[in-house]
Amino acid sequence: MSLEINKLISGNRICSETEQRNSESFASVMATGIVSIACWQGNLELIASALFACNLLLFVWLLYLTGKRLILSRGAVLSEVFDLASGVEYFTIVAASCVVGSQFLLILHIPILALILWICSFFVWFLLTYTIFTNLIIKKPKPRITEMINGGWLLAIVAIQSVALLGASLFESKLISTELVLFLSLNLWLCGGMLYIWIISLILHRYAFYPMDAETLTPPYWINMGAMAISTLTGATLISVADESALLSGMLPFLKGGTLLCWATATWWVPLLLVLGCWRHIFNRISVSYDPRFWSIVFPLGMYAAATHRLAVILEISLLNQASILFTLTALAAWLLTVFGKLVSLYRQSRATTVNSN
Repeated sequence: MSLEINKLISGNRICSETEQRNSESFASVMATGIVSIACWQGNLELIASALFACNLLLFVWLLYLTGKRLILSRGAVLSEVFDLASGVEYFTIVAASCVVGSQFLLILHIPILALILWICSFFVWFLLTYTIFTNLIIKKPKPRITEMINGGWLLAIVAIQSVALLGASLFESKLISTELVLFLSLNLWLCGGMLYIWIISLILHRYAFYPMDAETLTPPYWINMGAMAISTLTGATLISVADESALLSGMLPFLKGGTLLCWATATWWVPLLLVLGCWRHIFNRISVSYDPRFWSIVFPLGMYAAATHRLAVILEISLLNQASILFTLTALAAWLLTVFGKLVSLYRQSRATTVNSN
């Protein structure tokens, strides 16, 4: 049995280069989806609807590519999942599915599709979580912390919180009336909070006690903020349905305190990440050329905007609403710049291919 698994993992990679590692591309679905939701909250319905249409097409296409890879190159997929550096990237599939589900709820008002995506996302999250973390514990030899730990590991928190968020949103939409889903969402929210504490401790240890050069400080470190932003949005959604739940109504002060703690933590990260970005690109002159990992910046900005808006509504603080509008516009600008960079990159690649063929 083990011999068959080893053969499967080491199988030939027969997918084309454009199909390789398409799990990373789900980050673009996450980013586009949350910017769409933030725009919808900010009364930019036309932009939100256009982004949703683009996002749905992209999501379906990526699902097709992923399914094709699973059929034609299962060994390559398993190899990536069991690799400590690339395995966590597959959590983007879970988060992207839940974001699209939230768009179906908020923009199209089709809760049944959101429910289907939530069920599928929960099972994929479960399989990935206990596969990746089991492999992390039993794998030999252990990698160095400087080689493994980075902001990308916080995708595990983004994934669990996205499942919790969509579950709470489904309860809020009245499609699901059982408190079992609400209980599950609450526990996933709490588990995500503890998981953030464990992983961010390792990241801060990496920051403080090991050398950090400009090349090492890559865009996924923005997920330090994004993981807390989605935790804020999930907590705010749980608060919004607390009056309809005997379970949550007695925990309302705790929910409000925990949600505000998540938002304050996310806010604390923003100035530091901006300063580190300036240090990377201005003082160390790292060029700002297109990088697929730039979606790791767009998503946290959009999520912070959406979370701040929801928190402003719950706490009735107008200043927070103004901040959410500012971050919505910032996230939209970042999305446009990233798409422009992608188009320029594709154009240059096509020109280089044409020159080489001649």
